[in-house]
Amino acid sequence: MQLFNFGIKDSVTPESWYELTVLAFYRLFLSVALFSAFYFNLPPKFLGSTGAELYLNTSVLYVLIASVLLVLTSKRWGQFAPQATIQLIIDIAIIIVMIHTSGGLITGVGSLLVVVVVAGGALIPGRLAGFIAAIATLAVLLEAVYSQISGDGIIRYSHAGLLGATFFATALMAQVLGSRLRTTQKLAEQHADDANKLTMLNRHIVERLQLGVMIVDENNIVYSTNQSAQILLGVSDSINGEALYAQVPELFGQLGHWRQGRVDATHEFQPQPGFAEVLPQMIKLEDGDTLIFLNDTSKLTQQAQQMKLASLGRMAASIAHEVRNPLGAIHHAAELLNESETIENKDKKLLDIIQRQSDRVNGIIDTVLQLSRRKILNKSTFLLSLWLESFVDEFCNNENIPKSAMQLITAAPLSQVRVDQEQLRQIMVNLCGNAWHYSESSIATLAVPQIMVRMGLENDEVIIDVLDNGPGVSETALPQLFEPFYSERIGGIGLGLFLAREMAQANGLRLNYISKQDNKGFFRVTFNSEQQGKV
Repeated sequence: MQLFNFGIKDSVTPESWYELTVLAFYRLFLSVALFSAFYFNLPPKFLGSTGAELYLNTSVLYVLIASVLLVLTSKRWGQFAPQATIQLIIDIAIIIVMIHTSGGLITGVGSLLVVVVVAGGALIPGRLAGFIAAIATLAVLLEAVYSQISGDGIIRYSHAGLLGATFFATALMAQVLGSRLRTTQKLAEQHADDANKLTMLNRHIVERLQLGVMIVDENNIVYSTNQSAQILLGVSDSINGEALYAQVPELFGQLGHWRQGRVDATHEFQPQPGFAEVLPQMIKLEDGDTLIFLNDTSKLTQQAQQMKLASLGRMAASIAHEVRNPLGAIHHAAELLNESETIENKDKKLLDIIQRQSDRVNGIIDTVLQLSRRKILNKSTFLLSLWLESFVDEFCNNENIPKSAMQLITAAPLSQVRVDQEQLRQIMVNLCGNAWHYSESSIATLAVPQIMVRMGLENDEVIIDVLDNGPGVSETALPQLFEPFYSERIGGIGLGLFLAREMAQANGLRLNYISKQDNKGFFRVTFNSEQQGKV
């Protein structure tokens, strides 16, 4: 094998073997055609005219050799350059024999050698292509000399020389064109590889965007969504390929209105109970598809509230001392007056009102100041069921609530979470305090107690539900439930639920109000996968 390598490194690609396989198929077709034309006496009639028996044997041998070479090439046996060289030399030898037995070079059969030389220039690099052209030229000259010596036909050395020059010219052209084609192919492959890398990069970027991205075709079939869109809509990647109306009917309706050109087509909506509200933005692509961006409006609202409360916190901090000093003096004076023996009972009631309202104003100042402070989280991992048992006991003792009025259900006792326990306690105190305030003891039963704390798993996420047997949140209060300074509770300042949601978001939790069909509902705390685990 190394005899024909000529020191050229055998570095080939799968495409080179493919081209050699194509040549093997051509060889098999040519050998069968030359044999069939002679055996069935088909045109051209000069085939085998000067040596019928030798032509027949050679054509049969050519068919057998072509079949064997096709198998070897398909199996990619051996090294590419030596095998290609040997195959081309075999082609030259057999075609020369057929030329000799068919009347010599004057018949034009020698043009078959041009294909062999072109294949050599295209397949084999460097000097081997010239070597194949030289072998073909030498074979043609030897055929001309042998014909003159044996006197078998008309001798035309000029024809043989012109044919040899053609071999070298075509070999050179084939090699140049082959080299350019290989360079172009490598460049195209490099560009394709760069395009694939860029596509993968874009895919990774889109997947990790906090903005939801969805593409819907003209038939309202979803064929691409990123991870943020799936989280915002509460669906999995199985939505790709499904109809939009079956998965997110509200978004499907807005898309239809948008395509009709309605100005108010898109608006905020809640994909599922307990999920953040989403605002879609739609863009029509050139191919007729629709690109939909899904914005989590809760984050925008939170940012606006943070700016509002930051300003409020700075203002409250600046006047806190100015307010607390006279407030403290009023409270102290009321205490001194209350200790006086000359104060009548009706005046003591007024003093009690002054003290209570002073304490309330002081509490409001503390709550407002808390809005501008950012506590460093102290997260820890713990069993949520054991923590809830301890919390329920503590809450009942602190609020003087009968333990029979609260019921704790733990459906996933081995689930553990990672949050700030103190902030989780403040969230639960706020939710259970509201539940106790709005519950009704007169209609409480074992099945529906005044307060129920239910812990379990839903969609592979740990949840805590806080329910009460009260009337539920009114429809007028529901849109502003978590807004600061809004409260329907007498004496409330409207910061409890707002602070609870702020602490929940700081810990990576979701706090939502889940409405039910009977106009009653409950609060739900959802722990994301990063804040939970299983023992």
